[in-house]
Amino acid sequence: MSNKKPILALIALILLAAQSAATVAFAAPAQVVFNPTQGEPRDYRVGVRVQPEDGGDGSNSRGEWLALQSVMRYRVSAGGLMSTTHIEPRFMQAENESGPLFSSARGDDLEDTSIPRLMRDGFDLAMDRDGKSTRPGNSNREAWQAVADKSGVPVSQLEQQLVAPALAQTIPARQGAQLAIDGFQGMPTLRLTVTEVDSDSLIATLTRTDDVPRPPQPMSDTRDSTSTRVTHVDGRLRIDRDSGWIQAMTLISDRQIERTGGTTRLHSVVTMEAVDDPATGTMGDGLREFRTNAMSAAMPDYDMYLPETAEDTLDRPVIEPPTQPLAHAETGFHIDEDGALVLNITHRDDENVSLDQLALDALTLRDADGKTLDQGFVLDSIAPDHEQDDATRIRLLPLGWQAPDPGDIAEVEASVTYQPINAPRYVSLPLRDTPTRLDNGVAHAEAVPTDDGWLVSLTGGYNTYYTYGLNTVFKGRSATTTNRARDGINFADRILLERVDDPDIWGLQFELTGDIDAFDLMFYSPAEPSTHALTFTRDAPER
Repeated sequence: MSNKKPILALIALILLAAQSAATVAFAAPAQVVFNPTQGEPRDYRVGVRVQPEDGGDGSNSRGEWLALQSVMRYRVSAGGLMSTTHIEPRFMQAENESGPLFSSARGDDLEDTSIPRLMRDGFDLAMDRDGKSTRPGNSNREAWQAVADKSGVPVSQLEQQLVAPALAQTIPARQGAQLAIDGFQGMPTLRLTVTEVDSDSLIATLTRTDDVPRPPQPMSDTRDSTSTRVTHVDGRLRIDRDSGWIQAMTLISDRQIERTGGTTRLHSVVTMEAVDDPATGTMGDGLREFRTNAMSAAMPDYDMYLPETAEDTLDRPVIEPPTQPLAHAETGFHIDEDGALVLNITHRDDENVSLDQLALDALTLRDADGKTLDQGFVLDSIAPDHEQDDATRIRLLPLGWQAPDPGDIAEVEASVTYQPINAPRYVSLPLRDTPTRLDNGVAHAEAVPTDDGWLVSLTGGYNTYYTYGLNTVFKGRSATTTNRARDGINFADRILLERVDDPDIWGLQFELTGDIDAFDLMFYSPAEPSTHALTFTRDAPER
């Protein structure tokens, strides 16, 4: 027998033992516990959407909506069974169907108010591990009242932005595990169900434990005789397995508010997403996207234009991904009337501005001496510039409660990713008396028969999706966008729930009628992305 065989066997045993030891040493914990590093900051984008309910299909025919968006910095200031998390609001904005109500980015909004001083003091969240509950502290109540008086937004709705960044309970990292969650976001007892587990994170749903509402509970805003109860909850959250921090969450609830003058029903959605830098991201990460979702939820019904003759159609697009994107782009920046930093990119290399996607990866500001400026921003939007052909605008709003001096900015350096799109592939979605579906990666197209047509849903990423084109004749067909609910969840809410798993989810839902057996679609997919360093200097003032 060769001496090499026992030596090889011994080596194999040693390697196997080492691998087993490594597997044990680096295995993710069997339970998820909020165990943060004390003093470590975490930034979150937080969104709150509120609509009066008119019942029925989950939409709101009156078109009323309120969107609150903020950037919150969380820092655990005390640990143990009774831990305290301090919350610093770095940005806050409120708007409704009539326009902006309040923004920390607009200096004029804050003049002659105590809001900047009060907000800088921040707020506290108390987490009772023993009692398994999380609740806002009583600190700085004056700040909320000052913002409410300024914006006209009720205190109870403003306080929804104080989202707890973790759960007090220990969560089993096992698919199918369930437990009761008490005292989370002022909700009644919720049932958490673990749906997915991997080495990095845990995904779970939140629902009511039963269909019986709690007895009316007093609201925060007690200036008149008011009580509220939560009647329905749907939620989804993704939690980091190592630390217990919530990475992303969408929490949907219906509330019945009893006032002296009658009953009001409100439908609200709270979203939160952990971010390393709120200035960076794709189009879907901007403040504008949440605002668009709120508008779609409240005012969904509009007729889609479908060409009825060949003369009405557009030519099929001829798309070739650029070989050297942004190689000869012209750049500049300016500060607009709202105090936003606007980065302008004029394309010179036949980029497909209306289809290709741009992501902001990093941002550095410098003064005239080349010194780096310590000013944070939150991404508002990345979109084609509708005032200029072949141009892209990146709009960012300043963080903080003290209006910065934009005159200090002499140069902006940005790292961006350019994501081109391939030429579309033309497909047909069959229309039958049973549901039909097309799937391609993250892109899905589905048609569900209704009494007078089909409910068509298109969902996908921002660079992988199905859409209808204006280069096809749709004679005898009509389509109207809708927020119609399926399985108890309306379409706008469903998109926000799915963004917990994938923040780039995009969607369109419409009701289709006509004597037809198929609906023509275009499927878009991404080409090879590229990363670029761009330098922006101040635009010359207009004369």
